[in-house]
Amino acid sequence: MGIETDNLVCALLIAFLTSVALGAGLTKSVAFLPHAQPNVRSLHAKPVPRVAALMLWAGWLAGIAWILMSGAVSKAGFIESFTPLALFFCGWVAVTAVSLWDDCRSAPAHWRLLAQMAAALAAAAGLYALTSEKTIGFYLVPWWGYGIILVLSTIWMCNLFNFMDGSDGLAVTMALVGLVAYAGTGYAHELSWWWLPLLGVAALIPLLAVNLPPARMFIGDVGAVPLGFLGALFGWWGVAEQAWGMWFPVLVFLPFVLDATITLLRRLWRREKIWEGHKTHYYQRLLQMGAGHRGTLGIYALLMTGCAGTAGFCAVKAPEAGGVALLVGTLVHLGFFAVIDYHWKRRKVKE
Repeated sequence: MGIETDNLVCALLIAFLTSVALGAGLTKSVAFLPHAQPNVRSLHAKPVPRVAALMLWAGWLAGIAWILMSGAVSKAGFIESFTPLALFFCGWVAVTAVSLWDDCRSAPAHWRLLAQMAAALAAAAGLYALTSEKTIGFYLVPWWGYGIILVLSTIWMCNLFNFMDGSDGLAVTMALVGLVAYAGTGYAHELSWWWLPLLGVAALIPLLAVNLPPARMFIGDVGAVPLGFLGALFGWWGVAEQAWGMWFPVLVFLPFVLDATITLLRRLWRREKIWEGHKTHYYQRLLQMGAGHRGTLGIYALLMTGCAGTAGFCAVKAPEAGGVALLVGTLVHLGFFAVIDYHWKRRKVKE
């Protein structure tokens, strides 16, 4: 699905302006929006309106609609890929709808998990249909083994993005950096869908303006969970088309992946109730130790850009070095987390 430059520029402007327009409407209607109430997990002392991510999705969908209606992509290529793309879209709709329900009315956990599982299965089926005639190069385990990994990793990405959305601007910045990495690396590898994450970048910028510290609005579950889904989907899509290895999406989102995964494993080891709210993620402890929302965002933004930049460079210039880059990035993060652990224990002793 090749795309013309003029139509792409128009689509980016439409995505940006639609996001801005809806953001202005939400800002004037905060009294009618669902609010995030302070609780044991939150790092805020007063209610803050959420569902600001509707700005992002309105802009993203408007940009995609322009691309499709303007004939900017090849009709033959679009028709040929219709079934996989429909599966991807249905998966995204499922997690977005249930997440919006959760923001407004608090959806039961089993419905949220079922929606994420259905979306992950749809993504797996769509990728298989899209690439079944290609030599994907999966040699280590059978194809169904990769299917299981794909489904589980997609569900985990949906949740870890939600877990990491507890400090102003953190999840939006990670999404912005990740989508830029996908768009840039996809363009370098001439992937037909590289413009999809780029439209997301255009629609994310206005959202970042209202979510940076001090946040005027939160993105809510309707933002975090679907963003996690797209992060997994685009990552696996590139793997299936042999643009990059499985190390690439992990390295791009490494600060989120390691923080959420290690925190969950630590809580399981301590036999804590993992479904209960807490403030023991590394970013949460960093904030509580005095970094604040701005300091925490600044430190994590450096980690994000470093990981994503390294991942993009390796994917384009030195793919054989991707595994080593992932290992080095992991060691750097573990060292950073060890420093936080050390100061956190000292803080507890003084208290």
